[in-house]
Amino acid sequence: MDNTFNNTSALLALIEDLFIIEPEDKEQVLIEMGLSEEEFSQIQNGDLIPDKIQNEGIYNFAYNHKLFVNEIIWQSREDAFKDENVHVCSHGSRRNIVGDIRVDLPVESSDFGSGFYIGQDIEQAGRWVSDNPDSSLYIFTFEEDGLKKALFNVSIDWMLAICYHRHLIDDYIEHPKVQKIIDLCENSDFILAPIADNKLYDVIESFTNEEITDLQCLYAISATHLGYQFVLKTEKALENLNLQDHLYFCSEEKKLYENSQDLVENTALYKAFLAKKNYKNQGRYISELLGDATNGS
Repeated sequence: MDNTFNNTSALLALIEDLFIIEPEDKEQVLIEMGLSEEEFSQIQNGDLIPDKIQNEGIYNFAYNHKLFVNEIIWQSREDAFKDENVHVCSHGSRRNIVGDIRVDLPVESSDFGSGFYIGQDIEQAGRWVSDNPDSSLYIFTFEEDGLKKALFNVSIDWMLAICYHRHLIDDYIEHPKVQKIIDLCENSDFILAPIADNKLYDVIESFTNEEITDLQCLYAISATHLGYQFVLKTEKALENLNLQDHLYFCSEEKKLYENSQDLVENTALYKAFLAKKNYKNQGRYISELLGDATNGS
């Protein structure tokens, strides 16, 4: 995959239009960016591919001056495809994607095992990788026509699917309810499901350890709704995926998302506590829900 950031020259042209009104303005802009006038011109004209230091200077300048580049690009993509049967999706990478995208690689702390994960908004992707100095963001379009879909809403089945893929209910793998979920996931080209925040992993374990009921767990992990994710599981699904943009993720933008992530996580944990309290003694413990492997109800 070509990992050149494809918006830097356009960004410099926009910065010139917005912030270099008078000739003397350019000197201050160059100082803040840490660029020479020659570097500015070469990058703007596409004659020089900026390195990490140059990109940091350019994009940090933009974010320090409230020019939220990646959000603007995201919105422009959504506007361009809003009348077509196409999903505009985001992906946050802790390092650049190297080579071809694959669906057979394990994904750390993932809700649905191996696959290629894409989300529904750019902030979602940014929060996910904002703590990594080498992370970047991607925008893809994805068409689901002709593909088999496993659709999960906020439900007990969604929660059990997460438990299965995180190996928390291996003792109940033969239960018909679990087998039905496994069959649905393994025979689909992609999965569309809500995201379960990793910070609520302890809540899920509390359910599988018989400490809380299914309803307490369900309402706790769904308390902060982080949107939906597409999990591409087959090569056929990858054929319907198209790269639109590789976005540079500068340190100033990461600070915005890190602060947002702290708020989301703290809110999620508080709501999880309330859910466990409000639904106390309601629902079924895992041994009641899945204890009889012959009972598919």
